[in-house]
Parts: sequence; structure tokens; C-alpha cells
Amino acid sequence: MKKILLLLIASSAALYTYAGTYYINNKTGNDASDGLSPTKAWRSLTAVNQHRFMPGDSMLFARNGVWEGQLAPLGSGDAKAPIVFSAYGSGALPEIKAGGHFRDAILLRNLQYIVVEYLAASNLDSSVEFQKTGPTGVRVMAENIGTLHHIRLANLYIHDINGDNKKGTAEGCGIFWDCRGPKPSNIEHLIIENCKVERVDRNGIRGNGTFSFRTNWLPNKYLLIRNCQLEDIGGDGIVVKAFDTAMVEHNKLFHIRSRAKDNAVAVWPHSSDHTTIQYNEVGYTQNDNWANDGQSFDIDGNSRNTIIQYNYSHDNEGGFMLVISDLINKDNVKTNGNIIQYNLSVNDGINRKRLFNFAGVTDSTLVKGNIFYNNAPKSFTMEAVDIEGGIPEHVVFEDNYFVYTGKTPVVFSKSPKQYGHVNFINNAFIGNIVGLDNLPNRKDAVAANGQKQYPKKPQFPWNFMPVKLKSTTQQFPKDLYRSVTAQ
Repeated sequence: MKKILLLLIASSAALYTYAGTYYINNKTGNDASDGLSPTKAWRSLTAVNQHRFMPGDSMLFARNGVWEGQLAPLGSGDAKAPIVFSAYGSGALPEIKAGGHFRDAILLRNLQYIVVEYLAASNLDSSVEFQKTGPTGVRVMAENIGTLHHIRLANLYIHDINGDNKKGTAEGCGIFWDCRGPKPSNIEHLIIENCKVERVDRNGIRGNGTFSFRTNWLPNKYLLIRNCQLEDIGGDGIVVKAFDTAMVEHNKLFHIRSRAKDNAVAVWPHSSDHTTIQYNEVGYTQNDNWANDGQSFDIDGNSRNTIIQYNYSHDNEGGFMLVISDLINKDNVKTNGNIIQYNLSVNDGINRKRLFNFAGVTDSTLVKGNIFYNNAPKSFTMEAVDIEGGIPEHVVFEDNYFVYTGKTPVVFSKSPKQYGHVNFINNAFIGNIVGLDNLPNRKDAVAANGQKQYPKKPQFPWNFMPVKLKSTTQQFPKDLYRSVTAQ
């Protein structure tokens, strides 16, 4: 009996692998070691990539370390015990430098229940103007596998990636989710938080849409992008692509579309449902070539039920907002169910000379409780609501403030026919406003004494705004407050 018991214990031990903590040090490590302590650390990425990690394992990189090559680990965690790739020691984040020798500095292919945190990644090939492979810092790939679950990218520094700034297969990306067949594959519960992405051509954070056509609809589900900072991005900033239920919040994006000459916007969904974009600051998105886009926000084609709220947008050359439908057919539904509310837009549209742009035939857009403020010293005409490529349906502007106190007038220059399905209800038009007679569906609130009645001042959550914008009222910047209260 004792012998049988010992055999059962040995058999059980063979079936179960205890979680281990592995270490890698590019200066003192040795690939011949077992990697299970700092004194027996591995040295190269080869040792890491050849090891199959088990649920509960941790792989720790020595801070101040730099590895040239690619991190492409094997093995998935489970719901109770994810696999964690992180850092140990003190100093700079450990960095993976692909150097153009690999398409992806960090490749997570068909892995789930994975955490990657406190690492840096770059992919710069200085010998060429741009790489033709579509280089990335981090690629999360679901390929011919079905559904992957629970991937978290946190506290990463992704920088210096020279892909092509033209839309196409060669454009680079800081963080990229990638879903491929032939078996329909997607990702559920992807978290990207506290990451910094800078000097990337062409995109900051985005993914592809292999299964985003409505005739072949298998969207990713449950995306959270929060507390990230993106700066000096050649093209698009954050693109929610092929997701059902996404939250993009408390991010800062500066100097987006800094090199691209084609269409690019700071934050936008495409082929996505139930996206919420809130509490973000977007500034200095460029449009120096009079091309389309360059806005802070966009609700793009094949998207339904998008909410854009409580954002601070300023100095974006292409404008504040684009709402657009793709060609509507069996693959693409009409963009609809849009809510744009309680945002603060300051001096947007200075270069492209328009604030809003509706393109194609979109449906059901509510624009409510926003402040559009401009005190630009330049003297030119800015289009308030540009309409092109079709007439939008069921658009309501309600309880907004259009406050233009500088030399730049905002103009409603489209025809009454083009504004035929756009309703302006109880908005305040203050300062240099032109063309209000072109709005056939304009209804201003009137008080009991017959005088015009302005909408209530929006109550913004100022705690996320820069200190320089706070006023003693905690409602408006000082100069904006004076402009709105001088009624």
C-alpha cells in the first residue's frame, strides 16, 4: 500500500507544475542557468522565447537592461493564475529593441490570461526612411484560434517606430491588436492602461478589422484604454477598431497627425458598437495641408451607439468633431446612435477652418450641453457645421454654447436644405456668429417675459482638467466664464 501511495504522489507531481518566478539579466545572466533566481538569471531573449510558461509564472526583466531582438513568449495563463511579464530592480524600464529586424518588438501570439507591464519597446530602423513590414512595439494576435481572453498591457513605454505614414499594410503602430483567420478569431477583455506612446509612425494604439464586416461579424469585446499618454504620432492616435463595448478614458493625446498627409484623427471608433470616449484631453492635432480630418474626435463608419463626453479638446487644427458613414451596403451599417455631450472645445479648427464635419449619410446624432469657445486673434471664417457627401438624418444640437469672442467668426454657410434635418434647440450663440438665418429648424427658448432664455451652464467635472483652466467658479475658465455670463 505504501508503495502504491508513493507512486500516486509521484504521478500527481508529474501532472502539476508549480508556478515559478524567472529572471533575465543582460549583463550577469547565463542561459545555461535555470533562471529561477536573480543570481541564476537567464541572459538572452532566446532563453525566454524557448521556455513554455505555465499559469502563475512570472518572467522578470532586470531594469536598466536592453535586449536587441524580439520577445515572443510561449504559454498561456488561466482565469485564476495569469502569466506576468514585468521588471525587477531599480532604474530605467527594461527595453526590447527590435531595430527593424523583427516586425514586432513584443509579439503575443495566441496567448491569453497574460499581463505585460513595466517594459519599454522600440522598433526603429534608422537605415531606411520607413519599414515596409508594418512594424509595431506590441502586437496582440489572435490567429485561427477562436476567442482569446484577458490580456493586460500596463505601464509600458512604446517609442520610436518608423513605419509608413500612408494608410496601408506598411503603416507602423505602437500597440496593435490583430485578429486573423481562416477560423474566426477575436479577443475579449483587452486592457491597455498607464502606457506612454511617442514618436510612432503611423498609429498610436489601434487594431485591425478582419471580422468587422456585418456579413462576417465577430467583433472583439470589452476594451479598456485608460490613463495613457500619446505624443508625436504620425497619423491616428487611438482607434477603436472592430470592438463591441469599449471605454477610452482619462488619456492625453498631443501632436497627433504630425506627419501623415492623409486622413487621421486623434481618437475614433470604426466598425465598433457601444464605444464610450470620456475624460480625455486632446490638443494640437495637426492639419497643415488643408486635407480632411485632423480633428480631435471622430465617429466613423459602420459604428453604432457611440458616446463622446466630458472631454477637453483644444487647438486641434482640423476641428473638434467628424461624424461619417462608410458606403452603406450589406457589410456596413449606417453610423447611428451618436451622443456628443458635455465636452469643452477651445480654439479647435483654426487651420482647417471648420468645427464640425458631417460626411455621408449618418443617422441620429445628439450634440448636447457642449461649449465651443474660440478667442483666436486670426481673422478668417470658420464653418460651424460642415455637411458634405450627403445630408445627415436626425441631428439635434441642444443646450450648447457657441462662444466666439475673437476676430474669427463662426459661420453657418450651408443651405437651408442641407441643414434640413439638423435641429438647433435652445443653444446660445454669443459673439461673432454669422448665418443663423440658414438654420430652418432653429428654436430658441423664450422666458415668460418674452426675453431670450439661455441654456443652463454645463457643469463640467473640472478635476480632470489642467489647473490653468480652473476658475473660482469651477465651471468655466475665467475668460470663458465672463463671456457666457455677459448675457
